[in-house]
Amino acid sequence: MATIDILSPVALGPSESRTPSARVKTLRGARLGIRIDHAWRSWWTAADELATLARTELGVAEVVVFDPESRIGKPEEESAKVVAFARSVDAAVVGLGT
Repeated sequence: MATIDILSPVALGPSESRTPSARVKTLRGARLGIRIDHAWRSWWTAADELATLARTELGVAEVVVFDPESRIGKPEEESAKVVAFARSVDAAVVGLGT
């Protein structure tokens, strides 16, 4: 009987666990990052609203929008984009818990 190979598209993730960063006490005066996604157009609307509320209600100094674009490339290059984004902001919203 022939065998079938099933390949998993799931990333293995980091080889070691890390302690999460401390929570930000306030967003007032902070740089807030918001990640958008071309595949999730409705998130753009939510991200725009979130950016407005962050500025007007929470006193965020700057909103940085991160668009990973097509994400076609070497994993190291794609990871480098995310790392650069993370280092450029004090806190980030990267999606909804849906």
